[in-house]
Amino acid sequence: MSRRPEDSIANHLHSAWIGGCERCQNELITLCRHAGFTPRIASLSDDMVVVQALVAAGVGVTTLPGLSLRAHRNPGVHTTELTGFTRRLHAATYGDPPDPPATSALIQAIQDAAR
Repeated sequence: MSRRPEDSIANHLHSAWIGGCERCQNELITLCRHAGFTPRIASLSDDMVVVQALVAAGVGVTTLPGLSLRAHRNPGVHTTELTGFTRRLHAATYGDPPDPPATSALIQAIQDAAR
């Protein structure tokens, strides 16, 4: 990911935006409002490959989780890491505690990585 001096959500005040699932759209709206505007969501897809294809085709701009770019990266899109924003991760387990050792180890690894 390269950072251009002009990279900013605020620079896309008048851009068409591509929204995803309800949670992702809420996050997008929150990020844009933090930058002082409400995004004009012109397209919707919760398929990260489709969203990147829409961006590459010039249909709009969007926000994506970094992990989705590791799974599939369309060479026709420019990405910029947004700093200063946090995401909440939740681990759901089943059954009564204590969790199996592998589950506990995974949850601990996620907590360590988040710090």
